[in-house]
Amino acid sequence: LARKGVPLLDVTLGQILVPDASAVSRFIALFEQEDELKNLVFCQTVIDALDRRNRTRTMRNVRKIAADPARSSVVFANEVFAQTRVHGKSADVDRDTRAVVRAAEWYRQHLEAQNKAQRVVILTQREVYSAEHGVEVWRLEDYLAEQHPKLVEHFRAIEQATQDGDMDVTAISAGEFAQARLQAKAQGSYAKHYSEGDISDGLRNGTLVRGTIRLRAGGGMRSESQGVIERSDAPDIVVVGRAALNRACSGDTVVVRLLGNSESSVGEAKAADGDDDDADDAADSEDALAVEQIEAGDEAPVVADKANLATA
Repeated sequence: LARKGVPLLDVTLGQILVPDASAVSRFIALFEQEDELKNLVFCQTVIDALDRRNRTRTMRNVRKIAADPARSSVVFANEVFAQTRVHGKSADVDRDTRAVVRAAEWYRQHLEAQNKAQRVVILTQREVYSAEHGVEVWRLEDYLAEQHPKLVEHFRAIEQATQDGDMDVTAISAGEFAQARLQAKAQGSYAKHYSEGDISDGLRNGTLVRGTIRLRAGGGMRSESQGVIERSDAPDIVVVGRAALNRACSGDTVVVRLLGNSESSVGEAKAADGDDDDADDAADSEDALAVEQIEAGDEAPVVADKANLATA
């Protein structure tokens, strides 16, 4: 394999490093930029954890390290290898911890059987491991302080730069991460619904208008979706764009706030608290609220601010 250019571990170095997901996800720049860190084994368990958090760039950097013959590093498919596979849900942090330990154990035992005994070290940022079967577990900073003291400054710079972020993929579970992303997406894409009190006050003072909205698809590939509230005694009201429609469905009774009295007023639609449908695929939160004229008798439509589902 070495003659074919396939990177292999270097048994002359005397030790193998197995960084877990907490170390790789937050400190990939350290592993990538510091050539002194060699004989790295990146478990498939770690790659999968990165993939679940859409950390494409980090995965690419891991493979870049493994492809460099000078680094003597590899990606180990421990999840499909019978002797290292660990049963359980792969998104579970405890299960992934056991999978990394199992992979490190296998390397130690495999090399011992070939009279090539190595010091096998798991590098982590978490306090969940215990030394088992001759496998050492070190916090990354402590290992660097002992083996590569010149790299500690680089480690601390990265640690400080990432302390307020979510770089460590093991800090929260995959389910919590997915929920946080959905909430952030919904909050970023749609405006908050009006309360019942706001609706009552707005209808009373005339700043809000109630009606039944009918949705119409845009006329072209990039045309905005739009909703129309038809009125017999006044110009129809147009709500343009998904962000402006604010989760309103065709046939919903909504209240809207008009942005002005001119024929080209621009606005969006809001819904009252209580009817908060899923906000999946609510992309394009910066959709332009462009006005499109539609036929409404002899008068041009009025464009609304936001549509709000009316509960009363």
